[in-house]
Amino acid sequence: MSAEKYVQVIMQDDAEKIVRETPVVYEAARLEREYEFEDGAVVKYEWRDASMESFNHQFTLVRPPRPNPKKLSAGVITTLDY
Repeated sequence: MSAEKYVQVIMQDDAEKIVRETPVVYEAARLEREYEFEDGAVVKYEWRDASMESFNHQFTLVRPPRPNPKKLSAGVITTLDY
């Protein structure tokens, strides 16, 4: 699966493709969740109130899938502001 596909699955809340969803931070102006997928990939989703930081929504690949045929590396996948 491509890194962008993980983001799409999270945004569409496609629960069949998500093995685990773990809330990490739950505050009024900030949320953070980790999503684990069937292929072992872990993606962190962060939401912050727009007035707090430089972004609203950010998706980060924390752990690449295993096996990793697309040679994905850990790091920020995408940042969305709205």
